[in-house]
Amino acid sequence: MARGVFRILIYAPELAGHPQIYCRVIADALRDEDCHLDLALGIGEKGRIADVPDLHPLIDRRGVDLLPTRESSATASNFLRAEELAALQDRLRTDCTLFIEADKSEAEFRRIAAGEAPRLRGRNVGIFANTAEWYPGEDSFTGVPRRIRAKTLRTTLGNIKRALLDQRKTARYFYEELILGRHVLDAVIVKDERLASWFGPPALWMPEISRPAATPEAAEDQRLYEALSSAYREFLHRNQGREPVLYFGDAAFYKGYDLFLEYLRREPAVCGVHAGRTYDSVQRSYFQVDVEAVRRLLMQEGRLFETNCYIHSHRLKQLFFGSIERYVTTHRLTLSSSTALQALELGKPLLVAGQGLLGHRVRTNALGRTYRYGDVDDLIVQGREFRREDPARYAPAIRSFIRHFSDAEIVRFFRGALLQSTPSRSLGTAHVPLR
Repeated sequence: MARGVFRILIYAPELAGHPQIYCRVIADALRDEDCHLDLALGIGEKGRIADVPDLHPLIDRRGVDLLPTRESSATASNFLRAEELAALQDRLRTDCTLFIEADKSEAEFRRIAAGEAPRLRGRNVGIFANTAEWYPGEDSFTGVPRRIRAKTLRTTLGNIKRALLDQRKTARYFYEELILGRHVLDAVIVKDERLASWFGPPALWMPEISRPAATPEAAEDQRLYEALSSAYREFLHRNQGREPVLYFGDAAFYKGYDLFLEYLRREPAVCGVHAGRTYDSVQRSYFQVDVEAVRRLLMQEGRLFETNCYIHSHRLKQLFFGSIERYVTTHRLTLSSSTALQALELGKPLLVAGQGLLGHRVRTNALGRTYRYGDVDDLIVQGREFRREDPARYAPAIRSFIRHFSDAEIVRFFRGALLQSTPSRSLGTAHVPLR
């Protein structure tokens, strides 16, 4: 590799879920640029790139190298210590490094800030998800506001004491004093437009990535489409008169899979489709509903369709999202949702829990309706009101909102954020187009 070629390192120690899609989309955004891309990936001892379908187009791409992180770890770990990451940057002659899930490197960032580990090389930026506790002051999972004043005087006094004595443990101290104040990273990339508008650069708002660009289908993908599309159309035919409700992605507590099933059980006017993998024993232990019993009941009634596999092909996503009139999500995690964005891309209005960033976006941008967080009773009430509305009433607002998340906007952002090596608090973009 010629010495003068600009080199970008993408660090993704875990690939389950959205990180693999982020890696793929960012690599696609930089494809025509004069740079070399190294992806340090947490493939795992028994894992293979062949098991990560969204990354298949990168395997033989010119100007791209896929590097298992365990090969740079003294303990064969997917997660690198700060010393190991700095050594990797030196070996690769990295100009700019992007942390795909920067939240998961917090311990190493704190070591660097404390002078217990070497500083990283070149320009370093990180995508952070759990920023709501920094601003606007919400629980990052539920979106519940964090306030000093509580229901009881004792709790209020405790909150005041912690605010005064434990400032170093706060999210605001971590981001403003350690990460940015001590220049551990040169920019913080966030998905929450409320924070970027409030703080400004170097807190940069990114248009969230919801899916990679469509690619030619492999023979296996074509066979899967034919099998699932045929079975799904038969399912919809048997459920004529019922509105399909889509749950997209792995069956998980944070996505409210158990709430989804309970909603189906208690609302006979709908049928459900789960496009994704089923749950494991760990997720099952988190659920608040006996999902096995509810699944059996729904199957007996013929009101639940399951793919039991990861859905990544463009045609299958179009099939499932295209079959619904509106997107009803039972997410417990109230951060931005890539599945909600995929629904909006196809003009589908949303029904979401009314807290956190998701609730804020739907209310502020008139993208649909909200219900009380975790409340299936209110979900049923709001769902019935939602079905009485013409989805077309939301179309202008949806078109205005979703254009900020277009492929072109994603390319523009990542080229601007990554194709520079000089650390500066003014680099990047402060452009926050949402309300």
